[in-house]
Amino acid sequence: MKIKSQNKCMTVFGMVEMVEAWTLTLKEENQLLVAERKVLRKILGPTKREDGSWRVRSNLEIENLVAEPNIIGEIKAHRLRWLGHVERMGEDRSVRKAYLGRPVGRRPVGRPKYRWKDRVEADLSELGASNWQETAQDREKWHVLVSEAKTHFGSLSQRSK
Repeated sequence: MKIKSQNKCMTVFGMVEMVEAWTLTLKEENQLLVAERKVLRKILGPTKREDGSWRVRSNLEIENLVAEPNIIGEIKAHRLRWLGHVERMGEDRSVRKAYLGRPVGRRPVGRPKYRWKDRVEADLSELGASNWQETAQDREKWHVLVSEAKTHFGSLSQRSK
C-alpha cells in the first residue's frame, strides 16, 4: 500500500508556510520531522500483528510507505529554488540588494545568529554543487539540482549520518 502523494502534499503544505526564508537549527528540523511523522501515523493508522494485537508503525515503515521526501527535503528544496530565483534577479531588485548587502554597525556580543545565506551554501556544499552561481542562471540545470536536493535531504537514511 502506497500513500497517495496528494495526502503527502497536503500534510507538508499544511505545516509550512514561507519556508524559503526559514533558517532551521537541528532541533527545529527534528521537531518538524516529529510533527510530520505524527500526522502521517494518524493518516496511515496502526498495523496488525500476527497475534491480532495492534502496533504503531516505525519511522522506517512510514518512510517506505510514503516513498516521497520528508518535510526537511521539501524545505531545503524550497530554499534552493528561491536562491536560484534571487540569483537570476536583476541588480536593481530590492530582494537582490538585501541578499547581496552587508549590514553596517556592530554585531551583538555572543555567537552569531544563523544566516540564511550560510545555511543555503552549506546545503549546496553538502550536495557537491560547485560553481552554483552559474548553474542558477540555467533554469533547467537548477531545477535538476533542486530535485536532487529534495531527495538527498528528504530521507531518514540521510538524517542518520
